[in-house]
This record gives sequence, structure tokens and C-alpha cells, in this order.
Amino acid sequence: MTQQAVELSPVGQTLAYLRQCRAARVAGFPVSYTTDPAWLVDMAINRRAGWPDDPTHSRGSCMPVNRRYPRKAEGLEYGHLRVIAREVNTPRRAVHVARLGEHRWLVKRVPWRFTEEGNWRL
Repeated sequence: MTQQAVELSPVGQTLAYLRQCRAARVAGFPVSYTTDPAWLVDMAINRRAGWPDDPTHSRGSCMPVNRRYPRKAEGLEYGHLRVIAREVNTPRRAVHVARLGEHRWLVKRVPWRFTEEGNWRL
């Protein structure tokens, strides 16, 4: 008995993919954004609602503010925090408080790693 390939519609293909992702998650395989069925369904709902996708292609979608993607929700904002974390964790490097921007809360957590402008203690 030969098995014929069944052509699925795009919706059918999406549902089959979500079923595979759900089965993999239940089986204990690691999940990421692109394989997490709950995140994928949320993305589909947001896109259907007309919410814009992150222009950096790293976060997903978000409710628009003034018909635009909010800057704080972009992946680049999290990239800035990643750059600061790399600088803070590099030994013998002075990190200026002015570079922190909205992440000034870090000064309270690890004050010995930051310096004010003109103060070059390491």
C-alpha cells in the first residue's frame, strides 16, 4: 500500500506544525520562541489583530503606540542591556553611569563597577 502525499492548506500546515511543537515540548525537548506553541499562537493572534512585528525580528509583536511599534519593546533595547552587561563584567574597565540610560538601577545592584564622569577608579 503506497502512501500519497496529502497537500495541506497553509492553515493546515500551521496546525500540523503547532501539533509537532506541542508534542516535542511535552516530550521534553528544549523550546525557543520559534518552537513554543503558546508563543506562536499569541503571535498569530497579534498579527491577525494588525499589531506590528518587531522591526529587529527578535522579539515578536506588540500593541502599537500611535500606530508604531514601541521603541522599548524592540529587541535593540535589550541589546543595549547586553552591551552594558558585557562592559560591567569585563574586569578593570570603567563603566560610566551616563552610559546606563534607563538601566540606572544597575548602580544600586553593583555600585563598585560604575564611575561618574571624570572619576576613573577601577
